[in-house]
Amino acid sequence: MKRNITNFEARTKALVENLAPDLATMPSDAAAKILNDRLSQAKVAEARKTEAAGRLDEATRNRETADAAFRDAVTSLEALAAQLPNGTDLNEFLLRIGERDGLLRTLADRRVQLIAQADGHNEESLRSDLASFDPDQAEAALKALSGDDERLDQEAREVFAARDRKLRERAQWEQGIGAEVAVQQRRSAEAELAIAAREWVVLKLGALFIGKVIDDRRASQHDPLIARASALFSTLTGGAFSRLGQDYDEQDVPRLAGQRISGPTVPVMGMSDGTRDQLYLALRLAYLEDYASRSEPAPFIGDDLFMTFDDPRTAHGLAALAAIGDRVQPILFTHHEHVVEIARAHMGAELDVINLD
Repeated sequence: MKRNITNFEARTKALVENLAPDLATMPSDAAAKILNDRLSQAKVAEARKTEAAGRLDEATRNRETADAAFRDAVTSLEALAAQLPNGTDLNEFLLRIGERDGLLRTLADRRVQLIAQADGHNEESLRSDLASFDPDQAEAALKALSGDDERLDQEAREVFAARDRKLRERAQWEQGIGAEVAVQQRRSAEAELAIAAREWVVLKLGALFIGKVIDDRRASQHDPLIARASALFSTLTGGAFSRLGQDYDEQDVPRLAGQRISGPTVPVMGMSDGTRDQLYLALRLAYLEDYASRSEPAPFIGDDLFMTFDDPRTAHGLAALAAIGDRVQPILFTHHEHVVEIARAHMGAELDVINLD
């Protein structure tokens, strides 16, 4: 043991002299403990250094990637700016583009509301009717209807008041001295009530029949534009929605809504952004088909039309464009190769691809 202790002290002394001369005056066991603590601290520092070096390398790579993306963006921006007239302020131009997109979205929303409330009339016929619309005459008609409504309401209150009086009189007669006369009057009133009830039933049945005829008439004159947009919307959504219909908000204003294949209806504002874009595209394509059936057909040109669509929605959108190909020539510009691959996979020989590189 003495030999081991002597050997340990000699080795510790040599190690201290080489690594930590400041510990030469300390006992061997204390110096060894301090050296062990310093070794642990050095290992921790080395691990932190390695981790910091890894983070530095990752940050360097990210910066290089960001610099490359920035250079590409600057190059693309310069190429696009070169197509603009000289002296164009890019900031102002981008603001105007944003305003234009906002106005186009607002216009699309207004057209959706117009179609929902048009009762089968297209936009052109509504514009034609608007040219001959007299707001003064319409206001006068509304005032007349409001007056009729107030008059009928007053008559109804008077009828209910008279009914209450008659009920009180009947109760008095039944409990009074002239009960026999009251019974006779009651029987007469019951006979009159039976006659009035029969007349009410006839009028009620007539109203129901008229309402049914009106509903059947509206169903038979269902806007073909909406019917075609329903079919295209079903194609665009891959059958998730079966058709387009009408719903009513809290003010009983008709709104366009989508009918899910499972049954419930979804208003336009309740749809996702992608589904709402599919609805707008279906309405636009249906309107183009309707216009082509009445006038010289114009081609439909879409520039990166499916930029916000995933692959399944892109496939459905291409199928919808192909569906209108017998009346309208659809032309799609895209710089995404996967859109071309999806089109080739679903259309094959019917697809005509032109590379503009």
